[in-house]
Amino acid sequence: MSGNSCSTGSCGMNQNPEQIARQRQVESTLGGIKHKIVVLSGKGGVGKSTVAASIATKLAVEGYRVGILDVDIHGPSVPRIFGVKDRRPGMTDEEKMIPVPMTDNLKLMSVGFLLPHDKEALIWRGPLKIGLIEQFFSDVDWGELDYLVVDCPPGTGDEPLSILQMVPDARGIIVTTPQGMAVEDVQKSITFCKKMNLELLGIVENMSTFQCPHCGRPIEIFPGKGGEEMAKDAGIPLLAKLPLNHKLMEASDNGKLMQAFKEMSAFDPIVNVLSELKDKQPVKKEVGTTAAGAKAASGRKKDDRIQTIAMPVDESGMLDAHFGHASGFAFFTVDTRKKVIVEARTLTPPAHEPGVIPKWIADQGAHVLLTGGMGESARKILVNKGVDVVIGVAPDNAARVAQDYLNNSLNIAGNQCNH
Repeated sequence: MSGNSCSTGSCGMNQNPEQIARQRQVESTLGGIKHKIVVLSGKGGVGKSTVAASIATKLAVEGYRVGILDVDIHGPSVPRIFGVKDRRPGMTDEEKMIPVPMTDNLKLMSVGFLLPHDKEALIWRGPLKIGLIEQFFSDVDWGELDYLVVDCPPGTGDEPLSILQMVPDARGIIVTTPQGMAVEDVQKSITFCKKMNLELLGIVENMSTFQCPHCGRPIEIFPGKGGEEMAKDAGIPLLAKLPLNHKLMEASDNGKLMQAFKEMSAFDPIVNVLSELKDKQPVKKEVGTTAAGAKAASGRKKDDRIQTIAMPVDESGMLDAHFGHASGFAFFTVDTRKKVIVEARTLTPPAHEPGVIPKWIADQGAHVLLTGGMGESARKILVNKGVDVVIGVAPDNAARVAQDYLNNSLNIAGNQCNH
């Protein structure tokens, strides 16, 4: 093979084979988990970790197989909440971490298990934190689970961004408290989730009321109805209004959350919503998505024998060097084992707006995109959606380019995008 050739779509001018391999490892590791639930908040101190741990506990008590992953790098709470600060994860023969078992059907993993003691601080910059998060998703042997509940760090920075990029089929629950100060910060999480195309199951308003021990009446400690108003404004459900429960708080502080599951009746509406998910997979609601495209995208796997190759084309059926302004996109259904084209079709893309066309291509079920030129932002969107991208493909008849890809003989001329 010549120096200009490319093998099976895992290279290209801007391609990162190591990144692609890592993402495939994450997909393989999480393949036995039916539902991934990310619990987020734009602000610390709203009880997000206790909510995440209580949801996981309720699900486990009801008989579901559950894992809880605490990826709050700087403030891990799960080991303390469950009273297992001194435990350490095991290792498999394949050198994957084994989560700490809480019960037969509840497993825990946290950065807190990896620290020498609970007062140790991790003074890390972004790349180190992202690397650790990747390991939690790729190097932990979760096995078969009904639910993985992810306790996400507060805010909208590197950690939550990396989590949602690595687990694109996750669903989200946002936690807030009633007062305006908290709501203002948490609203940023909603905007963040929408930009990341995360399906939000709803909002949980924590510390909503306190039950008077003398008269039994609920008392509103914090002013405002932040959770209700935020849910209404965002057009998503308010899943629950959780009261301040002294027994539950005391159990969390003392590492006895499992013994306090009877105090978790207020979490029933949340668990009911999760239970109703059953085996349904999340469908991204994005511009230009068709029902057929969403179905194709949800079923796409990197090792499929039958795959779809996409590429921008001009009116004569030649590969178009200008990705964002192509008049059409050719989609070739191919048999990668027999190295033949099974079906070819050309579709008209939606109007050219930032991010629209890459999302549309992913929604058509494309496994790989071949293009002459492309900007970095469009490439990132496709890669984050599981589409391999090969940039710098020399212009030629589109069908011939697809066949060259199958034969591992693509002619790479260099990125022809100048923006």
